[in-house]
Amino acid sequence: MPNGHGGGPVMSPLARVLAIFHAPTKVFGDVDRGSPWWEPWIAVSLINMITAYLIIPINIRLFELNPQGFSAEDVSRGLESMQALHMKYLGVYTAPFSVLFAAMVFSSVSYVVVGVLSDRPDFKKHLTVYLYSSVIVSMGILLSNLIVRWNGVENIQSIGDAVAPLGPAAFVQPGQKIWFAVLSTLDVFSVWSYVLFGLGVMYVFDLTRRGALLTVLPYWLLAVLIALVGARLGGAP
Repeated sequence: MPNGHGGGPVMSPLARVLAIFHAPTKVFGDVDRGSPWWEPWIAVSLINMITAYLIIPINIRLFELNPQGFSAEDVSRGLESMQALHMKYLGVYTAPFSVLFAAMVFSSVSYVVVGVLSDRPDFKKHLTVYLYSSVIVSMGILLSNLIVRWNGVENIQSIGDAVAPLGPAAFVQPGQKIWFAVLSTLDVFSVWSYVLFGLGVMYVFDLTRRGALLTVLPYWLLAVLIALVGARLGGAP
């Protein structure tokens, strides 16, 4: 493992974002050289803003179907509120802040391990590694919602129709919410991002594979917890 990299970043911001797909060690080399955390934050925010825009009609359609069993009056008021301009695009406006908040939480949880195991812990670098790995999982979420939109919002008849799992959750039977929640954190893009996150902390902080695994574990467990809460609140088929 490299024990620090001399000089400054060698790639451009756009090149780093693209290279996370095919040359991640080059990206993590630049992270170790001090590439700023806000560059991947902007990239992830833009992806999430697009996703937030795409799911607007999906959310409206689900509310119309009323799986929670609200009264007709409540549904009417809710739809009116969702169609209001300031509320309709709220998810788009707030996506950058949501991304930053999630990044701080997930990075803080996993940084505990880095702080114990690494001789040169650095939270900004850790946050940057997390954000670059988040580019992958954000693209997976975007692709999933593109599939739902491609299938047609008008064809959504249940919560199950409003999701397009890209992993083992696709084989879960309707009603098995716990299994769906857990397996939804193990789709192709999520696992890819976990691997990149582990590779990143190995490369930047000189961790062993075991240390990287211990760093990724709390990240995954927190993702599972959030998925289970979402399922409990009715966000799973």
